[in-house]
Amino acid sequence: MAQMSSSNSTSSQTSQGRAGRRRKRPHPPVYGGIMNSFSDKNSDFVCPICFDTIDEAFMTKCGHTFCYQCITRSLEESNRCPKCNYIIDKPDQIFPNFLLNELVQKVKERTGQKKSKMVLESQLHEAGSGLQELLAGQHEWDLADVNYLLEVLTLKKQMLEADSQAIQHELLKDFLSQVKRHKQEQLDQLTREVKLIDEDMKRVSEMIASHNRQYSKPAPLTLLPGAERLMAGEVDHAVPTTPTAKNAPVAVGSDMEPSTSHDESCDQTEGAQDGFNGSQHGAKHLWCSTSLASRRKRIHQHFDDLERCYFSIRQGDLPSDAGTSDALDYFTESLAKFTKFSGFRCLATLSYATDIYSSSSIVSSIEFDRDFDYFAIAGVTKKIKVFEYGMVIRDVVDIHCPVNEMVCNSKISSICWSSYHKGLLASSDYEGTVTLWDAFTGSKTRSFQEHEKRCWSVDFNHVDPKLLASGSDDAKVKLWSTDMEHSVACLEAKANVCCVKFNPESRCHLSFGSADHCVHYYDLRNTTKPITVFKGHRKAVSYTKFINTEEIVSASTDSQLKLWNISKPHCLRTFKGHINEKNFVGLASNGDYIACGSENNSLYLYYKGLSKQLLTFKFDTVRSVLEKDKKEDDANEFVSAVCWRTGSNVVVAANSQGTIKVRWYEP
Repeated sequence: MAQMSSSNSTSSQTSQGRAGRRRKRPHPPVYGGIMNSFSDKNSDFVCPICFDTIDEAFMTKCGHTFCYQCITRSLEESNRCPKCNYIIDKPDQIFPNFLLNELVQKVKERTGQKKSKMVLESQLHEAGSGLQELLAGQHEWDLADVNYLLEVLTLKKQMLEADSQAIQHELLKDFLSQVKRHKQEQLDQLTREVKLIDEDMKRVSEMIASHNRQYSKPAPLTLLPGAERLMAGEVDHAVPTTPTAKNAPVAVGSDMEPSTSHDESCDQTEGAQDGFNGSQHGAKHLWCSTSLASRRKRIHQHFDDLERCYFSIRQGDLPSDAGTSDALDYFTESLAKFTKFSGFRCLATLSYATDIYSSSSIVSSIEFDRDFDYFAIAGVTKKIKVFEYGMVIRDVVDIHCPVNEMVCNSKISSICWSSYHKGLLASSDYEGTVTLWDAFTGSKTRSFQEHEKRCWSVDFNHVDPKLLASGSDDAKVKLWSTDMEHSVACLEAKANVCCVKFNPESRCHLSFGSADHCVHYYDLRNTTKPITVFKGHRKAVSYTKFINTEEIVSASTDSQLKLWNISKPHCLRTFKGHINEKNFVGLASNGDYIACGSENNSLYLYYKGLSKQLLTFKFDTVRSVLEKDKKEDDANEFVSAVCWRTGSNVVVAANSQGTIKVRWYEP
């Protein structure tokens, strides 16, 4: 028992001694037995033979990689792979691993940069520590040592400041060099532009001089009685009082518009003075001066945009059908079209609202018929109203009754007249139904109900009178025939289709805009993929219209209109100025001019050659009986539909209150 207790005590003392004994700190790993040779090596790039980063990587047939020198020496001693003992018959059965060599080289470069940075930091730290120890030590300094140290430090400070200033001067020199180069490029550009302007001014001066020589005022002749008054500009007394074609009533369906003071006075002057040689220039002098002044004012208002347009045209950015020699003539034509209109004049006002208590009478679509004798209006009241254009503009009062009215089962989103059949009208509604109407009898002729969701747009083909297309929220464009009950074809889109439009001179080409922010242009002979997808809008494309057979204008809820050419994927021009973020605001084109609505209850007119609007007209806010106390600032009205009467200056526009304005652009 004594021996057992003594052994237990001895073991307990031994365990206590081991516990109290300090644990030794492990030595850092070393390579090749060399002290302080540790470095952070990536094990993926370490040679299995020398345990160092692979140098000149070579690979065996079994797929293992080694340093070239290592694997060569190993194979001289044994014909087996050092990694897996795979038998290698010949020493030349090793191959260079180029990819691994590139990766190892990059790793070595990064490792070298890290080492250099660490060495530099270590040296700076050691130098700073030594200086601090020297200054804080218990050394005995005399005045001479302190002065010497101050001189050294002052000299070092001056050197550092000089180096800093030298660096700043180098930076300043580089900056000035870049500024000089940039300004020199601008100067060269300005020199070229001034030379171009001088050439054009010389050409225009020659044309003016030639005009003056050709149409110079001849010698006075004996005048007939009453001609003196014409020479003095008293044209009104010399105009015949008998009815002529100019002051006769406007016939229904005629393209003639009500005359304005400008055009009518000019035409009367020319007609009355044809018999008096040399007198017409003096009679029109006042009108020409007024017109020139108003056009100069419009040029001044849009000078920057016109300047960009001029240089883009003159420096070769021309349409495909215009040559470089015609650049000045092309810009002259654009300038004339830009300054053509001076304002709006109201011809008539109509109302789509059903009664005075109605708070929602949004007009969604306005369209003229084939001969522009009638126009139809449709919207959320589920009614299509057909008006006779000639009767509307002749009526003295603004109370106009439709010649016919059709009622649908749902809110109407779009209407379109046939370009072949006089009274054939198509409509699309919120239930996805496409309906064909006889506009003069008010009866339905056919209904198509294949769309699964709301149908936004419908359009007739101008070449094939039986073909029409519709686009819907079900991401489908369906093609219909007027003599068939079911659709004849279907285009699958990836997003909601908001608008669809045929090329006006093609049976097979169609464009549509959708919620994927793009305009898709298809050839119906190959419906598997589009010819072109025009990308550039930031939100859904709500309208597409053909300006001509080659150009498309699109509207989007990103408050932009964009002009495209069907043979070019990029945008030709972006039109900005109106506001359109959530509603359908209407879009119409008359060749060179584009009209669209805005969510500030205004109508905007653009010229296709310039990015900013030419004219703007704001609708008056008309309150219903229930909203008469509502403030003007609280209004959320917007222009909802626009239609251009082709071949004239007449635009019909409607807003969300159901007010329709027939307006004429005044020259």
